[in-house]
Amino acid sequence: MKDSPRSADMHIALLSRIFAWAKGNEVILRNPLERVERLHEGTRKDIIWSDDQIETLLTKGAPHISNVAKVALWTMQRQADILTMPTLAFDGTRVSIKQGKTGAKVRVMAAPDILAILCAAKEENRTRVLVNSFGQNWTSSGFRASWRKEMARLGIKGVTFHDLRGTAITFAYAHLDRSHEEKIKLISEISGHSADDAESIIRKHYLAGQEVVEAIGRGTKRK
Repeated sequence: MKDSPRSADMHIALLSRIFAWAKGNEVILRNPLERVERLHEGTRKDIIWSDDQIETLLTKGAPHISNVAKVALWTMQRQADILTMPTLAFDGTRVSIKQGKTGAKVRVMAAPDILAILCAAKEENRTRVLVNSFGQNWTSSGFRASWRKEMARLGIKGVTFHDLRGTAITFAYAHLDRSHEEKIKLISEISGHSADDAESIIRKHYLAGQEVVEAIGRGTKRK
């Protein structure tokens, strides 16, 4: 699992707990995973999808995969919350979401790009908004396997599904016609990120370059 370091670390951590239980109950003498180092380091706040990668996924990706990506981009939610999103969460205008990780409750306007997906789920009386290619509810392992295969088929490398959140945040900031503070507040309320995390992502991908460009522009206009 070296290509999925975070997932590998989670498996190792679980196995280590089992060994720890066995050691505590004197089934084994020592925990062989006690000193195993983690593969995953840091965060992925500095990684976002390129325009070409987004276009490839949304226009050439298999519908059951691209639909998940669309909902992720337009709601800024985590993979687990998207895959388990009940059809009842959509009231015809907005999507109500209770985030599994934080417990936060958010309401997101259904963007035109995902309205058809949400309406189709209601018309077909599905329990969940998103389903796999067989029309069945996704499992987390099933989606990960399908996602890896589709990324390989499309030739998309260097980004993960989770990076779609940072990408959506960056896009939202660039096009919101509000003050900086208002943008951060609105994005945080929907994405579930803290204000600091949201600003960190935005500053990395948008503000730094934008501020420099604007400064150069002001300088070239001096008389």
